[in-house]
Amino acid sequence: MAEIVRRRTPFYGQRSATAPATCAQRHMWNLIQRQLPDASFYDVSHWAGLPPHAAVPDVLAVLSELVGRYEALRTAFGPGPDGTLTQWVLRSGSFETEIAATGPGEAPRDVLRAWRRRMRRTAFDLTTAPLFRAMVVVADGAPVLAAFHVSHLAADLMSLRHLAAELTRLLAARTTGRPAPPPAAFRQPVEQAGYERSPRGQALLARSRAYWRDQLAAAPATMFPTLAARTAAPGGPDRYSAVMDSRAASLALPVLAERWRVSTSAVLLTAVATLLGRRAQLPVCTLRLLAANRFAPELRGAVANLHQEVPVTIDLTGDSVPALARRAFAACTTAYANGLYDPDHAEELLRAAERERGTGISLSCCFNDIRAAHETRGGGRPAPAHAVRAALADTVVTRHAFTEGEDFFLVADDEEPGWLRLVLNADTRAFPPPEVHTFLRDIERLLVEHVEDAPQQTRTAGHSA
Repeated sequence: MAEIVRRRTPFYGQRSATAPATCAQRHMWNLIQRQLPDASFYDVSHWAGLPPHAAVPDVLAVLSELVGRYEALRTAFGPGPDGTLTQWVLRSGSFETEIAATGPGEAPRDVLRAWRRRMRRTAFDLTTAPLFRAMVVVADGAPVLAAFHVSHLAADLMSLRHLAAELTRLLAARTTGRPAPPPAAFRQPVEQAGYERSPRGQALLARSRAYWRDQLAAAPATMFPTLAARTAAPGGPDRYSAVMDSRAASLALPVLAERWRVSTSAVLLTAVATLLGRRAQLPVCTLRLLAANRFAPELRGAVANLHQEVPVTIDLTGDSVPALARRAFAACTTAYANGLYDPDHAEELLRAAERERGTGISLSCCFNDIRAAHETRGGGRPAPAHAVRAALADTVVTRHAFTEGEDFFLVADDEEPGWLRLVLNADTRAFPPPEVHTFLRDIERLLVEHVEDAPQQTRTAGHSA
């Protein structure tokens, strides 16, 4: 078992500041409030392998520099004097760091997994900065990896991937005596809040408001028409999660992306929407996508929570799978372009649409592609169909501990190279536990079948299949 030393690492920034919360921060605050008392549900973690020749003091110094550089990591939140959510940037302070030395026969990744489990059980106080913790794993006397754990209010997964890259770059420079590379231009959350209140920002929010209005008009009342009539099994859970690790799906995605001229994310979304539409016997499928909101150059290198969940409605009619995939690609591209929105305005539009219809509208169906390369197409030589089919033998589907208060929540990850990991959490009234496993297998099966189809596919793809 790892030997753990806990310490406080100081940080120093250039300023303290107070500002209204950004749209993305308010969006996440609302999600967290609905999840209470389990505020740690929306925490995010990530890790980085460390370059050779670094010492623990070097790693701590770089971690301190990063927290001082990126204000989101030293920001607290709460209602301001007027009751609206406010962000408070702390100029200096300290954060918790664990230094864990591996025990005999213990792998660094095992130490990392244990730390992540402990962090998920230790909620942040959102009113006290910093909402950031770190861990350094030492093996044979040398630090080999570092990890971050933050509240999702402070940063999203893309931010932590950026932090990991910055950490390794700064450490490499520090240990070789080279000058530290300057950071790419980025926008702090305080400036993002100001941008959203500027004329240009207001114009973007007005456009996204119109997008929400159109989506709510096109969306079905629910993707699970029979859910209200079903009850969870007596004594059973009302949520059930399963995870599928698939080499076959990982091999199929780039093949189909090249063939259909869309992103791999659009391929996966097409398969999911097709299966949901068939299941509901609906000609459309509405899901929420997670928009990164990093279109502006100064946001690509930002460390902050920028993501918001935006609805997309996909037309499943027609007789061509590639055409459906391209419609899905166009629809999600438009959705991502409208990913920055005022969450209060979206809630008002939803309630207005429900009053107009005289019925509730459920948007509790979410597709979250967190793969590092999810927007890419192919690359290299695509796998032949027989290799994709053969990889089905390696697929594993098991129960998973993930829980999310949604009717349907699918997460796609590619942390393990060469594998696609799909985690599906569902309301057991919509998906009894065996059907969660079946749905994951159906996604994989559909992808493999499309790879085996002739490139000029004409089979019906959606509701009319």
